[in-house]
Amino acid sequence: MDKPSRLEAIRMIEECLAGHCTQQAAFDAFRAAASEQGLLKRKPPSIGLRKFDGVAEDLL
Repeated sequence: MDKPSRLEAIRMIEECLAGHCTQQAAFDAFRAAASEQGLLKRKPPSIGLRKFDGVAEDLL
């Protein structure tokens, strides 16, 4: 709970809410903290993307 990346994310969100940084900067800090703590889960590719990947492989 007291990891530096989490504390930095909280600070960046507060800065964003105060209008001192961009939403993207705050989101990037939040994403980095979540990644460090193993909280991000990767979604499987969509059916359309899998089909596109198959077509791209056939072309190569």
